Amino acid sequence: MSEHADKRDFSATLKLPKTDFPMRAGLPKQEPVWVQRWLDEDVYGKLRAKRQEEGAATFILHLGPPYANGNFHMGHALTYVLKDLIVRSKFMAGFDSPYVPGWDCHGLPIEWKIEQELRAEKKTKHDVSVAELRGKCRAYAQKWIDVQKAEWQRLGAIGDWERPYKTMDKANEAGIVAELGKLVQRGMVYKGLRSTLWSWAEETALAEAEVEYADKESIAITLALPLVGKENEYVVIWTTTPWTLPANRAVAVKGDEDYVAVEHDGKRYWVAKALAGSFCESLNWIPAFAGMTRRGGDFVGLRAVHPLYDGVDGPLVEGFHVTTDSGTGLVHIAPSHGAEDFQIGVEQGLDLECPVRGDGTYVDGVEDRLAADSPLRGKLAGKLIWPAQKDILAELERKGWLLKQEKLVHSYPVSWRSKEKLIFRTTHQWFVDLDNTVVPETGKSVRESALDRIHARDGVKGVQWVPQYGENRIGSMIAGRPDWCISRQRAWGVPITIMVDKASGKVVDDAAVWSHIVALVAAEGIDAWDNRLGGRETELFPDGWLAAQGKAVDDFEYVRDILDVWFDSGTTHAHVLRADSGVGQRFHRDDGKRPADLYQEGSDQHRGWFHSSLLTSVAVYGDAPYEQVVTSGFVVDGEGRKFSKSLGNGVEPRQLWDKYGMDIVRLWVASSDYSEDIRYSPVIMDSMSDAYRRFRNTFRWLLGNLNGWDGEAVPYDQLPELEQYMLHRLGQVLGNVRKHFDAYQFHKAYRELYEFCGGDLSNFYFDVRKDVLYCDPLSSPARKGCLTVLDILLRALATHLAPILPFTCDEVWRSRMGDASVHMETFVPVGREWVKDEAFEARWDEIMLVRERMNQVAEKWRNEGKIKSNASAQGMVVAEKTNLSEKDGELLRLVTGLSFIHINMLTQTEEWWEEFEPPVHCVIRPYEEEVEIRPEENIELVAGDKCPRCWRIYGGKVINGDEPAGLRPSGVCARCDEALAEAGQQGAAA
Repeated sequence: MSEHADKRDFSATLKLPKTDFPMRAGLPKQEPVWVQRWLDEDVYGKLRAKRQEEGAATFILHLGPPYANGNFHMGHALTYVLKDLIVRSKFMAGFDSPYVPGWDCHGLPIEWKIEQELRAEKKTKHDVSVAELRGKCRAYAQKWIDVQKAEWQRLGAIGDWERPYKTMDKANEAGIVAELGKLVQRGMVYKGLRSTLWSWAEETALAEAEVEYADKESIAITLALPLVGKENEYVVIWTTTPWTLPANRAVAVKGDEDYVAVEHDGKRYWVAKALAGSFCESLNWIPAFAGMTRRGGDFVGLRAVHPLYDGVDGPLVEGFHVTTDSGTGLVHIAPSHGAEDFQIGVEQGLDLECPVRGDGTYVDGVEDRLAADSPLRGKLAGKLIWPAQKDILAELERKGWLLKQEKLVHSYPVSWRSKEKLIFRTTHQWFVDLDNTVVPETGKSVRESALDRIHARDGVKGVQWVPQYGENRIGSMIAGRPDWCISRQRAWGVPITIMVDKASGKVVDDAAVWSHIVALVAAEGIDAWDNRLGGRETELFPDGWLAAQGKAVDDFEYVRDILDVWFDSGTTHAHVLRADSGVGQRFHRDDGKRPADLYQEGSDQHRGWFHSSLLTSVAVYGDAPYEQVVTSGFVVDGEGRKFSKSLGNGVEPRQLWDKYGMDIVRLWVASSDYSEDIRYSPVIMDSMSDAYRRFRNTFRWLLGNLNGWDGEAVPYDQLPELEQYMLHRLGQVLGNVRKHFDAYQFHKAYRELYEFCGGDLSNFYFDVRKDVLYCDPLSSPARKGCLTVLDILLRALATHLAPILPFTCDEVWRSRMGDASVHMETFVPVGREWVKDEAFEARWDEIMLVRERMNQVAEKWRNEGKIKSNASAQGMVVAEKTNLSEKDGELLRLVTGLSFIHINMLTQTEEWWEEFEPPVHCVIRPYEEEVEIRPEENIELVAGDKCPRCWRIYGGKVINGDEPAGLRPSGVCARCDEALAEAGQQGAAA
C-alpha cells in the first residue's frame, strides 16, 4: 500500500447520489401550486384526447353529486379520494376514463337555509315571490358550488371542471322533467291518499332517505276508553302521541291473543293477558282479575267511546300490527297519523280526514264535535300539536280516563335538516307505482325487475356489488319499501309538470304535450311551469292541442308540488350519461355496457342515490344504470366512535391538508380497508407521514443515483442475476398491484408497494448495490445493469403510485423527465421475461434466507463490538442439498456484504463442517427443513488490506481458491484504480 494512501480523501471521487428533489416535501405549500399547474396545462383534457386518439376503451365512473350546501367534510374527502383513485388508476391502465363533477342543487336544505335568512330579516317565505325565493336558493347553491369546487380540486382530483353538471341547470332540469314524463307515459305515476312522514317545521312530505332518528322526549299515557253499552267496562290503550287522539277512529286488538279484565275501584279494565301483570305494576294496583277472559277476536264489533268527542264512538277492529311486547295489547287507531293505522282505516272504511295542517297546527274543524261546554273549545283549533297536548291531557284527566302519564325518551324520526320531530299525516301525494304496472322491456313490475338485476335472478345480468354485502342490503330495501312518494310541498325544486283532466281524473300522458313542456323548461328553467299558472296555462300545451281534444285550459288541474330531490339525482343516468344536449358527459356507449361502469358512494346510498337511480333506470329503460357499485364505510375516530362536536373528536379536511398535505391524506385513504368504517386519529396520520417518507426517500435515492446517467439500457439477457431477480420481484409486485387496482382493493395495492419499497429495495437492493453505484467505474457492466433497473424501478413506482400520490409522483416524474406529466402515462408494463419459473424463485429464496441468517449473526457481533462491519468477516455455506453451487460464493458475498463467502457441498458427516475456520457458518440441509447458523466463539477477522475508497478488504487468507490481488500501487483496489483512471482522478489528493 502507498504510504500516502491512508491519508487521501477519496470521498470526492465517489459517484454519490445527487438530486434537486428535496427530502422535505413541503406538501401543504407545494400542492396548491400543482393543482393550478394541472388546470393551466389542462392535464385532464389532454389526457382524454390522448386516450381517444389511441382508441382506448371507455370506463365511466359516474359521480353521485354532492349537495351544494356547506364545506366538504371527512366523508366527502374519503369518497372523492376513492373516486379519484379509481379514475386515475383506470387512466393509467390505458382506459379513457371521463370524470364529470356535478352538484345536487334543489331541495329542502337550501330552501330551509334561505327561510332562516328571511327570518333574520323578520320575514317568512310567504313574504317573497316563488321566483325570488328560487333566485335566492340558486345564488346560495352557486356560492357553495364555487367553494366545494376549489376544495374538490385541492383533494388532488382530476375531472372536467369546466363542464360540470348541476341539477339546477336548465338542461338538467329539462332532463328531469323528461324522465318524469316517460314514467307518466308508462302509467307508473299516480296520485294517492297516504299517511306519509311529514315535516311540520318545513311543511312537506319527506322520503325515507331524508329521515334521521334521534332520542326525543315524548309523553306516554295509559288511557281507559269506555265500552259502549258496557257499564264500568273499559278497554285500555297506551300511546306516546296524545296529540293524535282527535283523529282517533277505532281501537285495534290482536285477534288470536287472550285478554283479561283487571278489576279496580269497581271497574273492569281489559288488557292483554300477557301484559296484565306489568300493567298493574305500572299503576301500583294490586292485581285483581274478574275471572273473565276473552279472545281478541271476540271484541270485534264492540265500540269504544271517543277519548275527546261527546256522543262519538268507534269500532274495535282486528289489527295486524298489534303486539304484546309492551303497552296493553290494544292500540288506538288514527288513520290520518300512521302507516299501519291508515291501512286499517282503508280496510275498515274509517274516516281518513286529517285534523292537522301542514304546519303542525290543528284545523278549525277539529273542535266541531266537542261538546258545547267542553273545556277544550278554543284550545285546539289553530294551535301547534305539541303544546296543545297539555290541554288534551287535562281533558282526559277531567273525564277520569287518564290512568297514567309519564315522560319517555325514545328513538324518534326527525327531519335531517330542522332536527324537529316528524309526524305521519294523511295527504294526497304523487307516487311511482312499483308493483301494479309492467316494465315493457322485462314484462315484470318495477320492483321485481329491480330485484332481478340486484340478485342476477331469472337469467338476467346482475350488478356486481363491492363489497358483497351491498347486494342483500339494497335488495332488502327494494323488496320491503312502499311505493315511492315523489311529491314535495316546497318551492325550490323541479315542478311536477302534471295536468289532470278534471272530468275523467286522468293524467295527461300525451307524448306531444310532454315534449312541449320539456322544451319550455329547457329554455326557461323550472320557472317555466309556475310562470304560466294563473293565466297563461294555454302556453303549456302545443299549438292546436286543446282544440283537437275539445278541451279548454280550465278543464285541467295543474299540480303545484315539486319533485323529491332524490328524483333529480336518481335520473342523472339519463340527463347526464345519456344526454345529447351538450351538457354533461354525452357518453353514448356502443360497447354493449350500461351507461356507467361504476357508481361509488358511502353505504348510506343503498337507500339513497343507488336506490333511486336503480328504480328510475329500470322503470324507464328496463335495466340498471350501473355495472358495478362500490360502497365505503364512514370515517370514525381512533376508537371507532362517530365524529361528534360534543366529544370534540371531529376534524375537517382543510385541517388535514393544511397540516400534512393531501398526498398523506390520500395515502391514509388508500391504506384503509374502506369496506368497513375508516379510523382517523393524529397517531394514524403520523404513521402515514412515516409511510410517505419511505416512498419519498425511495424516489429521492433513485433520482439521485440516476442523475447523469446517459439512459443507455442494458439488454435484459445481459443483466447480472441480481438485477434479473429484482425485475422478477418487481414483476410480481406490479402484477399484484394491478390486480388489486382492478378489484378496487387499494389498501392491498398500497401494502404491496410499501413493503416492496421498504423490504426489497431499501433493506436489500439499494443496500447491496450502493457499493457498485458509488465505487464502480462508470463503464462497469454491473453499474450499467443496476442503473437500467433503477430507471425501470423509478418509472414503475411513479406510474403505479401516481393514482395514490399524484402530487409527489408528478414532482418525481418531472424531476427526471422534464415538463412531461406522469399523469399522461400508463402503468409501466411487466416484461414477459421478468417473472421467472419456480426453480429460479426457489434458488433466490435460499439466497435471501442465507443473507437473513448471516446478517443476524453479523449484527450480533457488531452490537458486541467484535466487528465494525460485515466486510470485516467472512463466511462459509456448508450445503447438504441446495439449489446453489460452489460458484455462487461471489453472489452470496454481494448480498451479505461479507468480504468472502465459500460454498462447500457437504459429503461427509455433519460434524465435518466444524473444522472450518471462518467465523460465520451457514449449514443448508434440505431446503424444505431449515437453515442453521453456528457462529464461532473465537472470532477470526478477515486478514488483508482495506481499500480506503470502497472499504472492501483485499488479500489475506482465503478458503478454497486463489488469493485475490491486494491493493494497487495507487493505494486503492483494482476496481477503484480503474474508476479513478477513467475519471482522470488518480492524482487527486486529500
